[in-house]
Amino acid sequence: MFETQLQEMVLEWETSHFSFLRPFWVLDWKTKPEPLGHSGFSLSLQRELSFFDSIRFFCFPHSFAKEKKDRLTNSLRDKLRGKGITNQSPKEKTSHFEKIQSYFQEPTELRLKDVTTIQASLQLEGMLIPLPMRHIQMHEGDSHLVLRMGLLKTIHYRLHSKTFQPPYPKLAECYIQTRDTHKDKSFGNVYYSFLGYFLEIETDEYLLPYFGLKPTVPQPIRETIPKDIWNAIKDVPKSDWILTSLKAEELEFRPVYQVSTSLPHHLK
Repeated sequence: MFETQLQEMVLEWETSHFSFLRPFWVLDWKTKPEPLGHSGFSLSLQRELSFFDSIRFFCFPHSFAKEKKDRLTNSLRDKLRGKGITNQSPKEKTSHFEKIQSYFQEPTELRLKDVTTIQASLQLEGMLIPLPMRHIQMHEGDSHLVLRMGLLKTIHYRLHSKTFQPPYPKLAECYIQTRDTHKDKSFGNVYYSFLGYFLEIETDEYLLPYFGLKPTVPQPIRETIPKDIWNAIKDVPKSDWILTSLKAEELEFRPVYQVSTSLPHHLK
């Protein structure tokens, strides 16, 4: 990429205040030309450490710095991948400390309000969708999606909970119709495969990984989802729901259950 193209792309990120890099804040950035039509850029970043992060940095400065640098690098790779510029990032070994930390930071249950489900058809031909061993089903050039939306009240973890106050953030899950592909290139069953989460306010979606809600919907698909889908939440009966199968990869294995004192639990 030439330097002028890179500058245009970074200026576009600057209009959203580099939201995909938060909780880091970008203080300054600059680009430079490289040989053979390439270019590079550097960032000056700042963030405030929580009490827990301050202790970790004091006790394990090198591993703490590496973890944050890797997270920033992966966020940047994901952003560039959405532009079709870079390949998949290489997998790195996870330390025992990171595995333990990840275990306790994984959500075990979501408490939702006013859940509703809508179906949509979108033109996704040519888009890179990260679903290995799955073939995207096309119907006259369109892909079929299922969007399940609701108001996010509480995220339960193994040792604590994160509770939101009204107005609750509007959270959605995105599923796409796929067919299993086998090693011999034959096809299997058709499922609605989980693509990821997204929020009504797109600039707030950098928070989803920090809440443990991963993955997020790929950016090329996120950009095609119309904003008026959120109006569907206003028309549903007021009720609470829970989602517990957060690691499942298909819609039928990620049911939500209604919470009610007068009605038995049932699926949605």
